[in-house]
Formats: sequence, structure tokens, C-alpha cells
Amino acid sequence: MRICFTLDDVIRSKTKQVGKMVAKSRGQKEEEIFADLEITTNDLGEVYGFKDRREYNKFLYDDYPFEVFGEAPPMERMLDKRFNLWLLALSNEEGWEDTEFIFANPFEFNTSIGCTCFFLAQIATRVREFYFPKDSSKIWERCDVLVTADPKLLEEKPEGKIAIKIDAPYNTESPCDYSYDSLSNLIEDDEIKEKFCGNA
Repeated sequence: MRICFTLDDVIRSKTKQVGKMVAKSRGQKEEEIFADLEITTNDLGEVYGFKDRREYNKFLYDDYPFEVFGEAPPMERMLDKRFNLWLLALSNEEGWEDTEFIFANPFEFNTSIGCTCFFLAQIATRVREFYFPKDSSKIWERCDVLVTADPKLLEEKPEGKIAIKIDAPYNTESPCDYSYDSLSNLIEDDEIKEKFCGNA
């Protein structure tokens, strides 16, 4: 079995980190950016009021790639350590020795790839495979189970695969097989192995 985890708003706090960098770039306080902010889409260019895609891409991939992709914190304090220990324990259980774990992420371009690799090094990942496709839908070709917050990936789930949603303000209507408030809640679920296998 191949289980894939996307990074953004599952492990890495990208939405909030982009907001912090937007505040910095505009000379605003973070409270001003986040006050009354409605996050109804994962298109952060729209969320944070960039005039067009080109302006947002320049901000993200030219001006602040390291700050956004490399320095963003984990979603929760100590999540990286708990997640690594959980993966290690799971892979050592009988019947799970051959399970493969993958990190994948859409929207990685140019300098963001190296910065994301820095983030993965910072969290001391034990995952052996990373995948950053140009076409996000190809992520489903690499796994049997996908853990993600990405609405597009959730909507594109092929038949016979399992989609596990990590809740975010922008994916409340996205379809899934199972959902969790956070990756921590998934880790703490005693029935998660059965859900990975589609037996719960």
C-alpha cells in the first residue's frame, strides 16, 4: 500500500505563512492582514488580494519562496516529531512493513522545490519519496490513500482510492471518505489503519 501526504495545511502551515509574508511586504501588522479575513478558497492570491496571478506568482516564487516554503512552521507545535514517531511505529507493525509513505505537493515551481526540501529537512522527515508534479492530478497515480487539504485533489479522487481530508476553511464542501480536524487527530485515531485499508 502507498499512502501519500500533501504538505500544505496538512503538515506545513502555508496559508498562515503567506499571510505573514503579505503583511511584511505591505508594511502592515499581521493582525491587520488576518482581521476579518475570509478564506473561502485555497487560491491565496485571491484570498490576500493580489491584483492578478502574475503578481501573486512573483510574490510567492520570486520574492518570498524561502520564507513561505522553507520557513513555514508545522501546523501544530511538535507535530513533526509526533508524525515521524507515528510513521515509524506504523511501519514496524506486523503486516505494515511494506507500506510506502510519500510526500507530494502541487504548486511547487522553480525555487520553491529546493525551499520545500529545506522544510522537509527541518522536520527531520523519514519519508523516502517526495513528488512534486506539474500536473497535480498525477499525485493520485502514485498512491492508494491520499491525506490532503487540497479541494481539487479531493474532487479528483479516482474510484477505488481513499481520500482523507484534513479540514481547512476552504474545503468544507469537498468530498472525502474520512475527515479530520488536523493531522494530529488522524494520528490519534485508533481505527486509522482500518480506514487506510478501506475497511472501517
